[in-house]
Amino acid sequence: MAPPSATPIPSIDNLLRALSTQYNLHARPSVLQVLLAQLQQLPHPPPARALVETLRFRLLASDITTSLQPYANLCLPPNLPQSAPQAMALSADGIVVQVLDIVDVTSSRSDSLERLEMVERGEAMRGREIIRVAPGEADGGGEAAVGARKGDGGMHKLVLQDAAGRRVYAFELAPIAGVKVGMSIGAKMLLRGCTVARGLVLLTPQTATVLGGKVEALHKVWLDGRKQELKDEIEAFKRD
Repeated sequence: MAPPSATPIPSIDNLLRALSTQYNLHARPSVLQVLLAQLQQLPHPPPARALVETLRFRLLASDITTSLQPYANLCLPPNLPQSAPQAMALSADGIVVQVLDIVDVTSSRSDSLERLEMVERGEAMRGREIIRVAPGEADGGGEAAVGARKGDGGMHKLVLQDAAGRRVYAFELAPIAGVKVGMSIGAKMLLRGCTVARGLVLLTPQTATVLGGKVEALHKVWLDGRKQELKDEIEAFKRD
């Protein structure tokens, strides 16, 4: 009896459709073709049934300014009101952005520095206990990371960037799972119907979801720069 034939690889069009409908990731066809070719060259390429999930992981680890479609309906408005008194709402269809910066506005500089150094060491807080976390948990997944977030208690100001390269400040009005000091830079978030007031995007658990991901190059540059900035500010405060 002949062995069963392998499941055919889905077409680019079908993969694009699956990624956009299931995950709101509207990939550029050329990028998807490159990713697909890279995967097929692996010693053990992912099976067809796992291809969409694997491509999702690769896209979450990419810079969306080069990997996602910068269509107007998928991006932030080009002219967010910077000074208009009235508020506006972003599209409820979903806008994927990546995190370029995050600051806990309720924590001291020394506390923020300590948390960043803990993340570097692969540690997290669970209540009053310091625990070791796996790399995936440190990036925002897993029980340990959830426990660390529940104990965070701070509110955060972020810089977000869309696929067109537009940047905007955002503020966390209520705790959002995965948003914390030490979250990966380049992590993707899905915004749905967020209120924008004076150019500031207001984030709530109902309108903002962390999708995960990390852009290694962006994260390293940010982490080194942020740690040095905090150290300089702490030293300046001591001198004063």
